[in-house]
Formats: sequence, C-alpha cells, structure tokens
Amino acid sequence: MGLHQHAGRLFAAGMFIVVSAAHAEEGRRELGPHVHGHGTLAIAFEGDNVQMELVAPGMDIVGFEHEAETARQKNAVETALADLKDPLKLFILPESAGCTVTSADVRVIAEDHEHHDAVAEADDTAGSEEHEDNHTEFRATYVLACADAAKVTSIGFPFFDRFAGPRALAVTVIDANGQTSSDVTREYRVLER
Repeated sequence: MGLHQHAGRLFAAGMFIVVSAAHAEEGRRELGPHVHGHGTLAIAFEGDNVQMELVAPGMDIVGFEHEAETARQKNAVETALADLKDPLKLFILPESAGCTVTSADVRVIAEDHEHHDAVAEADDTAGSEEHEDNHTEFRATYVLACADAAKVTSIGFPFFDRFAGPRALAVTVIDANGQTSSDVTREYRVLER
C-alpha cells in the first residue's frame, strides 16, 4: 500500500509540472506576447527528488526574442543554454540537503504565428511585422536527487545575477503539504519554504 501511495503521489507531482506549464502558457497568451521580465518556475518535491521547470521569454535571457541570426546572437543563445544546464549555479539549495542534478533538459521554443508568415511571403514589406510576431522562450526541466530534500527550506536565486532581463519569477511549489505560489524578484530573491 505504501508503494502504491508513493506511485500515486509521484504521478500527481509529474502531472502538476505538465498542468503548470500549460497554465503558464495560457496565462501568457491572455497577457499578450510582450510580457518581458516575468518567467515561471515550478518546483515539485517528491520524497528526496526535486523536479523543476523554468520558462522564461527569450528577451529576458538573451536580450532578443526572435530566432538568432547573427554570430553574436547565436553565441548568446549557446552560452545561455550552457548556463541553464547547470541549475545549481542559478538556484542555490542548502548544502545540507545534498542535492545533485540527475537530468537537465534545456531548449529554445519558437512560437510562430503562421498567418504573418503567409503575408510575409506575398509582401516583403510585412517582413518586419512578421519578425516581431515570432517569439522565443527558454524552457528548462531539471531533476535533482537530494540526500535529504526536507532540508531544502530556502532557495536562493543567483539566476538574477546571471541574466539581466528577468525582473521576477512566479514560483509554484508542490510538496506533501500541497501547493503554494509566490513571486521571487530581483529585489527579493530568496524563496522560503
């Protein structure tokens, strides 16, 4: 019975990440594409495992949100991806929790608005409009294994030191006690549990 309950909670935590991401996308669409400075971070605790999902607009991470075109822009994206693959340098967990990264999946997602693409092919003057309507976002999913996840009582955010664009992260935490939401900002960059 204990094993069954554990599997059920793990499934619920996994579903939370998916639901949270879908909800965040829905919210972003309602707000419009130009909500810069605000990303989302979902954190699910399951036993001694911690799953995190970060979503941030391309503008916040690399300073532009269209697809990288110049060598300089491509280099900025590559550097950002490499830095995002090391979550323990962006999100500081207490050493006593003994957390290590077991997986890190980072990607750039482009959101194309097809009706503008069709216009752009027919009329070159629409090119700049189409350019503005293409948005990229960075999505990173991490899984951490901790010696004692209960000791993760606070999380620090040097994320704001590495990336100049973000002003705030809407953080949702799910654990055995339920779900809580709070904002971590450039000014107040510690999450207390």
